[in-house]
Amino acid sequence: MSTAPKLLLTYLFFFSFIARLWADNPYAYLTKIKGEQAMLEEALSLPTNFGQDTVLIHQKLDPLIDLARTAESESLEWAYYLLMADAFSVAYDQVNVRSNFYFQRALQRAEESNAKKLAMLTNIRWGYYYFTYRRIAKAFPYFLRANEYRDQVISATVPLVPLHYNYMANFYSYIGDHKKAIMYLQSAIPYSPQRSRKRIDMLNAVGVYLNRDQQMEASERYFKQAMQEAVNANDSVWVGIISGNLADIERKRGNLDKSLEMVLRNIYYSEKFDEPLDAMRAYIELADIYIEKKEWQHAKEALFRSQGYLEEKPYFLQYKRDIAKAFATIAKGEGNQKKEVLHLHEFLALSDSLTKQSNPDVMQKIYWQWESERYNQAVAAAEMKKEQTQRQYQLIGMLLLLIFVIAVLLINRSRNKERIKSALLEKDQLRLAFEKNQVDNELIVLRDSLEEFTNTIKQNDETIQQLRLEIGLSNDLDPAHQEKINESIGDMLENHIMTDERWIKFKQVFDRVYPGFLVEQKSINSRLSENDLRLLALMKLDLSNRSMSDLLGVSIDAVKKAKQRLKKKQEAV
Repeated sequence: MSTAPKLLLTYLFFFSFIARLWADNPYAYLTKIKGEQAMLEEALSLPTNFGQDTVLIHQKLDPLIDLARTAESESLEWAYYLLMADAFSVAYDQVNVRSNFYFQRALQRAEESNAKKLAMLTNIRWGYYYFTYRRIAKAFPYFLRANEYRDQVISATVPLVPLHYNYMANFYSYIGDHKKAIMYLQSAIPYSPQRSRKRIDMLNAVGVYLNRDQQMEASERYFKQAMQEAVNANDSVWVGIISGNLADIERKRGNLDKSLEMVLRNIYYSEKFDEPLDAMRAYIELADIYIEKKEWQHAKEALFRSQGYLEEKPYFLQYKRDIAKAFATIAKGEGNQKKEVLHLHEFLALSDSLTKQSNPDVMQKIYWQWESERYNQAVAAAEMKKEQTQRQYQLIGMLLLLIFVIAVLLINRSRNKERIKSALLEKDQLRLAFEKNQVDNELIVLRDSLEEFTNTIKQNDETIQQLRLEIGLSNDLDPAHQEKINESIGDMLENHIMTDERWIKFKQVFDRVYPGFLVEQKSINSRLSENDLRLLALMKLDLSNRSMSDLLGVSIDAVKKAKQRLKKKQEAV
């Protein structure tokens, strides 16, 4: 047999083998889908829940990598790595090495292909994987990097854009950045199916975030859009939920009857379709409306109904506190001072527990927002540096051209030197302005922190004095209850007192906000002690003698005497 027929037979055998392999692959249909985006959306929608059977994961998903390599499809290979990462996350139900390995492979594939939208989605899904298991510190940089790509990709070309942008919105909402969460939801809504729960959910979420930011009119528009979608979709559950959100807006406007009607509708649908959490919140809101209408019995009945949905979980602590506060308000309205004090005591205890639980989360979210801003500033600084480098190259080119012109024409020498000096001076001014802006931003954060500290001290002082006054006026309190209340006051005062450790941290912030104040006082009068400086700092914050006495753990008379001694020291200079 000659060489040509042999070569032809080899080709035929090879292509028949490939065709048979392709036909046996369960994912071969993906390559027949027109358009890369549609193909990736179908691939990313493949099931990844195979229980804890890691062998089954490979059996089910490895044909996809075989298909990707046979078809030489880098995007399908990328999708395979993401699906494997998700499957192992489900199998281990925690952060694990295998998922991280496949996320890393997906990111490498996206970067090697210079596919920015795939790199963006990899960062989103990797970040959401950490976010799902509340590893927020690890999730943070991935969401920030994903956000960098936002202006570099076209939303319409992003596979499953509603799903991925909703991931971004969930994260930014969690850290308290509602503005950015709204931005991602608004970008995703046009690509979500009409009359779908996903679209209703996103419209409602935008309304909720706008309402939290006190943008009532814009919030109402989104709630109404969500309501129209829910009505068109015959989705009674969402009709009830959105009715409750609209009721809150009507209540803020003083339209209590209209608000009442909407809340009752929310309760009806929530109970009908077994939505206990939404029903509980709706009953609390219903009680608040009845309290405003001074219909005390109806308000109590609503609160009793809400208590039926409470569970012994940390999440329900805030609702227990709201219910206790509402009962105290009702008791006050009914003139039952004894019950009012008891409910106030319960409210304070729950508030204290909630504060201990939430303060670290609040501070952490503030820190994450701050880190987000710092990251964005660093990105902006890098871009600025890049632009400066480009300008420097341009400047060098101009200088070379000018030198060439000078060498040829021997003119304008002094003018060119002046131009160079101006450019360098402008560069230094830009650098100094940027550094000053960074310092100013840091000072604003510190000043807000110190102002929040001062306001908290004043508010806590008012709460303690009000409680003391009410106890003093209530002679018929049970001694055991009175002792518990006194213990609560003692705990509040103990947490209130500025220890040496707290003074050191406070002084660091104070010195940044009021630079040189304490040093100047010390230089004017070297006899000032550390306690004198502490008193001067609190006087600078305009705290009352009562607030200072509680904060320093001494009597008001002791504060007054300390001020008198301080005044004598200052007058003796």
